[in-house]
Amino acid sequence: MPETESIPQKSIMKLSHLIHGFQLGRSALYFLESQPLPIIRKIFDPSSRNTTGRLGKMDQYSFQLVNQLLKQDALNITEGLYPLTVLELERPAPHFKRLLKIFADAAFMARRRNNKASKAFSRKAKQWLEDLPEYYQRNFHYQTDGYLSKKSAEIYEHQVELLFAGTANAMRRSILRPLKDQFKSHPTGRGLRFLEVACGRGTFTKYLAQAFPEAEIVAMDLSHPYLQVAKDHLRAFPRVSIQQGKAEDLPFKDATFDAVVSVFLFHELPLEVRKQVLAESHRVLKETGLAAMVDSIQMHDDSNFEWALQEFPKSFHEPFYKNYVNHPMEELFSTSGFSQIETGRAFLSKYLTAQK
Repeated sequence: MPETESIPQKSIMKLSHLIHGFQLGRSALYFLESQPLPIIRKIFDPSSRNTTGRLGKMDQYSFQLVNQLLKQDALNITEGLYPLTVLELERPAPHFKRLLKIFADAAFMARRRNNKASKAFSRKAKQWLEDLPEYYQRNFHYQTDGYLSKKSAEIYEHQVELLFAGTANAMRRSILRPLKDQFKSHPTGRGLRFLEVACGRGTFTKYLAQAFPEAEIVAMDLSHPYLQVAKDHLRAFPRVSIQQGKAEDLPFKDATFDAVVSVFLFHELPLEVRKQVLAESHRVLKETGLAAMVDSIQMHDDSNFEWALQEFPKSFHEPFYKNYVNHPMEELFSTSGFSQIETGRAFLSKYLTAQK
């Protein structure tokens, strides 16, 4: 994308409005696609009637936050913080084929929820259980095979977008502006080395590589099947390397990275593991290195959503979520030795940066 200085301001604003409109349309599509899911839950898990009533609704306040998030994302693109290519256009056929798989999987998820079957894995997925930490050996969200099958990896990002009305990717990208501000002297990332822990199938990794095309990026995750999908997803980015490992036991030397980043990780960890992850992040960061995260908002971040923070773990298998929302990440970063802690909001997520 050309430098914004060479583009007339009027053209920049027009482009921003076009991107914003596209994003709103995309959000509306995912919101509409999500509407059959509560019906499927009620059919296969009658108990869900008492816990999912308000979840999945879009009130005026929520829409204002969605609109604000997508408008900021559009501005970030037109200002050149990351390229327009982050907005990938998907062909309709594979999109709707995947949606049908999600509807089918929703029935199995509802049955697991009804039976409280949070550790049910296929024979193929069971091969990956050995050597994985106990907290990870479960069907997070009651999804089929948890994070331990290729089928799960293929539909997971679409499932998340349905949950957040098509805003999940924009929430992920909210941490890129603070990262670009931190490394202003390295706009392309030349000479920088980043670590992303819990990269999953590499969705945010790709955004990071697009924002810093000359940075060296190590993307790490516990799930072998998700990393296999990530390798395919990131094939066009030779500066990205994929590695399996634990965020709480990083296989790197001290002072190795300029930044350690995580997206939607901490709410799926027990408190003690969260502390270990932060201690390891602090250890592998260079002096004045930056730790950055995006995750769910927590209690007292927004009183309008405190009801949702209480209901969410009842509807989805999130065993550590209640503890997460009641232990502010700002305090955990501080007690882990970080300073200059800054936070911001992006719809139902918060982003946080902290200096070593």
